[in-house]
Amino acid sequence: MKTFVLDTNVILHDPMSMFSFEGSRVVLPLTVIEELDTFKRSNDERGRSARFVSRKLDALRKGGKLSNWVPLEHGGKLKVEIQVSDGLPKAFSAHTKDNEILSCALYLKKQGENIVFISKDINLRIKAESLGLETQDYEKEKVDIDDLYKGWREAAVSAEAIDAFYKDKRIPSPIADLIPNEFVILKAEGTSKSALARYDMKTKSLVPLVRADSAPWGIKPLNIEQRFALELLLNPDISLVTLVGLAGSGKTMIALASALQQTLDEKLYRRILVARPVIAVGHDLGFLPG
Repeated sequence: MKTFVLDTNVILHDPMSMFSFEGSRVVLPLTVIEELDTFKRSNDERGRSARFVSRKLDALRKGGKLSNWVPLEHGGKLKVEIQVSDGLPKAFSAHTKDNEILSCALYLKKQGENIVFISKDINLRIKAESLGLETQDYEKEKVDIDDLYKGWREAAVSAEAIDAFYKDKRIPSPIADLIPNEFVILKAEGTSKSALARYDMKTKSLVPLVRADSAPWGIKPLNIEQRFALELLLNPDISLVTLVGLAGSGKTMIALASALQQTLDEKLYRRILVARPVIAVGHDLGFLPG
């Protein structure tokens, strides 16, 4: 059975992380508890996480002493370790919190534990590896970029389906789990025929794009993604559109052009509100007399 030693930053990043290693043993070095005590007075997210973990640990005390192994709900065990190793190299200062945590992990390894050190700190993981410890990043909440919703998908259909789409202005969706206003690039197998479609929730079918070739205030779409964006931005029945893309991909320009056309030209709206985060170029000046 593996024993996972958690760094403080893991606990602050995910207060439920100590319950994420099902069927394994989890160790919190005493130094981690001390660091949580310094953070729990903060009013930010780290403070909330520290207070949450403190309450969870206090609840676990009902199942036994934290200095011994207390059972967790998923079948694993948790322990607060107070012992540290005296075998750190001279290059490691024993007076830093990070090195105290490493010293605890090293002590457990010398006791025969199958230790895995978990930390979000790259440099600390490098130091742990130099001591012969197995290390890992905490990646439970990481999302594969390929799994992110991008607003469109591709679907292979027959050439006859493409013809029917252009003729009837709608076809049943070949994809079962589309969400409202998601786009589909239809491609005919074995031919060069293709079509762009939007999923209409009301009819539960794919319908053609009717606004994608517009040029609001002279701004013409240069790629498929920009055509999709215009189709949504110029549709008065869609009240919220979110655009995600690289810098310079035209998100702001297309959004502003669409807003100007619908406000000044079509009179659909009375005014445009533009909000953006304020990012300081340098240090704040602070209070100045006068």
